[in-house]
Amino acid sequence: MTSSVSLSSSPRPSKSTIEQQTGSTASSRLSSFIDRLPPWISANLRAKKSWKMLARCWLASWIAFVVLLPEKSVRTLGNAAFFTLLGSMFVPPNMPLQIFLFALFTIVLGVCLGWAFGAAAMRAALAARSQTLLRAALQKEAQSTAGLANPDALFQASIFEGVFLDTRSSAVFGAFLGVGVFFFALIRAYAPRLIITSVFATIAIDIFCSYGPLFPFAEYTLMNSLLTSLACYIAIGVVVIIFIFPESLNHAVLTSTSGLLSKVKSLIDMQEDVLNAPISDLVGDGAVLTRVTGARVAIVAGLQGLKSQLPMLDLEFNWGRWNGDDVKGLDKHISTVIPRLAAVQSFAKLLGTTLDTSSSPSRASGSEAPTQDASYTTGTSGVSDTELLRQLRSRHHAHSLDIPPADLVPILRDATHQLRAACASALAACISIIDVVNTKRYARGSNAELDSRAAELDTTIEQLGSALTGFKDSDRLALLEPFRDILEAERARVPGDGKGEPPLRSLCIMYVFAANMVTAGEAIKALGEYVSTMTHKRRRNRLWAPKGLRMIGKVLTQRGTDSEGGTGEDPVSSQEKSEKDENPYKTDPDAMPPSNIVQKLANNLHVVYLWTKTPEAMFAFKYTAITIALWIPSVVKTSASEARVQNRTPSLDKSLGSAKSRGSPYGMAASVGVFLIPLVFCRIFAPAQYLPGVLMVCATWTLIVGYSWLDGHIQVLGDVGIGWPVAWRRWVLVMIGCAASFIMMILPPTSARKSVRLRCASIMSSLSHLYSHLMAAWIDEVVPTEDGKEGMPRGTEWVQDFREKIIAVAQQLQTLKMQAAIARFEGNIRGAWPSKEYNKLVEVETEMTANLAMLAGSLVQLDHGTRVRLLRHTRVVNPNFISEVVSMFLHISQSLRTAEPLHQAQKHNLVDRVFYHSEGPYLHTVDEDADAIKPNHVESVMSYDFMFYASGVVAVFQLLQNINEARNITARLCGEVRFEGFEEWREKYGQVRAPVASTGKTES
Repeated sequence: MTSSVSLSSSPRPSKSTIEQQTGSTASSRLSSFIDRLPPWISANLRAKKSWKMLARCWLASWIAFVVLLPEKSVRTLGNAAFFTLLGSMFVPPNMPLQIFLFALFTIVLGVCLGWAFGAAAMRAALAARSQTLLRAALQKEAQSTAGLANPDALFQASIFEGVFLDTRSSAVFGAFLGVGVFFFALIRAYAPRLIITSVFATIAIDIFCSYGPLFPFAEYTLMNSLLTSLACYIAIGVVVIIFIFPESLNHAVLTSTSGLLSKVKSLIDMQEDVLNAPISDLVGDGAVLTRVTGARVAIVAGLQGLKSQLPMLDLEFNWGRWNGDDVKGLDKHISTVIPRLAAVQSFAKLLGTTLDTSSSPSRASGSEAPTQDASYTTGTSGVSDTELLRQLRSRHHAHSLDIPPADLVPILRDATHQLRAACASALAACISIIDVVNTKRYARGSNAELDSRAAELDTTIEQLGSALTGFKDSDRLALLEPFRDILEAERARVPGDGKGEPPLRSLCIMYVFAANMVTAGEAIKALGEYVSTMTHKRRRNRLWAPKGLRMIGKVLTQRGTDSEGGTGEDPVSSQEKSEKDENPYKTDPDAMPPSNIVQKLANNLHVVYLWTKTPEAMFAFKYTAITIALWIPSVVKTSASEARVQNRTPSLDKSLGSAKSRGSPYGMAASVGVFLIPLVFCRIFAPAQYLPGVLMVCATWTLIVGYSWLDGHIQVLGDVGIGWPVAWRRWVLVMIGCAASFIMMILPPTSARKSVRLRCASIMSSLSHLYSHLMAAWIDEVVPTEDGKEGMPRGTEWVQDFREKIIAVAQQLQTLKMQAAIARFEGNIRGAWPSKEYNKLVEVETEMTANLAMLAGSLVQLDHGTRVRLLRHTRVVNPNFISEVVSMFLHISQSLRTAEPLHQAQKHNLVDRVFYHSEGPYLHTVDEDADAIKPNHVESVMSYDFMFYASGVVAVFQLLQNINEARNITARLCGEVRFEGFEEWREKYGQVRAPVASTGKTES
């Protein structure tokens, strides 16, 4: 009885509660399903802005198809009416208005260029046609149709059956087609941003040269239907962009800027997790390390996307507070912040490697490293860069007072907490102001809100300045507190007492994070000051007129990034970009400069001959050859009629909306509207590596659906039918094109895998130039003057030049990762592709980029006078050592570029070479400054400049490890020439030389 009462008294869930629980379960299941999708899909499914963009683009594409449904409009548009829908697939309205118009301008430009070539070909072909044969053919055709019901229709049919084909006329058309297509292929190769122009120009000239030979008279209006259809889509796109979630380019750029700064802020906030994470989260595929790596990739991609929008920023009418130049000023400061954060991004991996006790010394440095080697004793009191490198090389230092790195991490976290918080607050304040400026363009009373945000920004800038000053004066000293006993012992140590050098390895590693947070903090402070200045300067919204229209041609013709390449495999172009610093010094090893007119002419011919071997020329030749080969059947009498019928094969998908009739407009509109949703989503959100395939799918679907409707509602040539019986014909034509493309691709063969290897070589060469750039700045002893004349090129301008170069390399690495992922699907005909090795090489090159950025940040912060005085005690700038590093860079690059093996005699650990070169003399001067940082001054370790000096030394050490690893990977990929007995002799020589070096004697 008690149990029954208990059961009856228990509250029953209400209907609303059950519905809420059911809805919550469904929502969780949906969220779980979305999480399993690729990131580019899941992120856009959750983004409100993406749904708005999808709605706008879907509506434009759907309207572009609906225009084909009424009988009057489809007859007005003509046989090429499907280009209305095709245009929406090639250039969807997912961009601001002026960029959309420029993109459509490239399409119209291409059609007009093709039209011009075609019209010229028709004029020349008519002049070349045999008039005698033409009169005979016309007379014969007139006699055959005399007395029939519809002679005009029969005459038109005879034209498309190839009755009036003429060999000389067809040859002229073929010549113009070859020249035109070759020219358009070069446009595609040298100006990838005009790829749409090239495609549509090829389409236009192909139409003219395929149909032109059939006509016995001039017919220059073959492009009317196509251009009318494109004009229809232009109108649709403009209306949709203006009235459906309108957005100016200025608004789009500020939105991208706000999003990029949010990612930067997230990365800074993430450092709290890095400094609190267990070792397992910082090594391998650890959760925190994966998040940091993902943040780095997202930041580089965001910066790349932002920079791609800037060139056209001044080409629009814009209503708002900030004009194009103001927004471009933001980019300059952001481009300073991001490279300085490169070391902060890589600190997570450095910390994980340092704390991971399972990593052996040999794995850390590339060769076995003893904990204490008498041959490396410097004989000086204090700490030099050689001693710091030796401690970094040895994971466990032989010193009784050694401080474990794990003990310093909490101190580092607390010491930098205020600085990190101030950086994050300053970025948040900048983001809030950018959002107000961007979203309150038409709102009244927005000045009060902006003034409030500006006051908040000014406060955060002051707090950031105070945090930087506080860290310099006091907070950083907390990192030195655990080393007080070590430094006191070092102060009292007698030089040469054999007690060893003070263990500062842990301190140097902590200084990497601290130093780069300082450099990043100063860049963020400069960004905040710029935003504050613009906020107080631009007090009201106004209309900004466009300017700088001369930039249009430059924007359209510049090559852009590697991801915009038009030839697929483009190794030489990438190589030329990476080696542009070498071009002024190149000479012809086989001939002296030409001295007379004959030699100059021969030299020009030789240049043309060399050009024919470039990827751009080979692409143009292949493009032309395959076009001519597939064009020939259309001008042969036995195949001309069938070729045109098959090129208009209708759609299998039409049956979904039209059942067994010619097609219901309502059913087709509904069916196409449903299928457009996933197609448009993939078209506007697919990553760059998938975009060519997505475009192919969208274009094929458009042709099938468009032709299906047109074939049932306007007069067409031939009985093409509807449904399954003819679907295979379209597939056969596509396969013929694919087979022809494959044949041309393998003559000579090209490979995505080879492209990955060549681009790895190109980036390695670029890294060698960056290293040389930094070394030139490090050894520069010229003091920059205030007037900016003496010493300017190496004194200050190197910073801006280096920043642009390292951002370009980072973007190339981003593209290379995508190419390496695609290359895996090429097939294993000759054997499995070592994808893991190439991915590891790309990762190593990415780490090199971060370490070079870390070194650059240290050099920027290091006082000029201090840096010059430190040259006398810095062995990593030993000219012989610099030569070895540059040589190793070039050996690796050359081996990857030529696929030739490395030589075993060239293999050596660059960290060991630092110690080798540290035994020689180094620079001395008479006027030693008593306040300079010297190896025999313990106070140098406690100075502010030593933090940047130590960070730079760690950057060099990490870079040398990266080069060693890259050399080992290259040897496994390209091979290594054996030198019998060399390793044994090197080992014996080192054993004999070590005691000699330690006693300071000279070898005989």
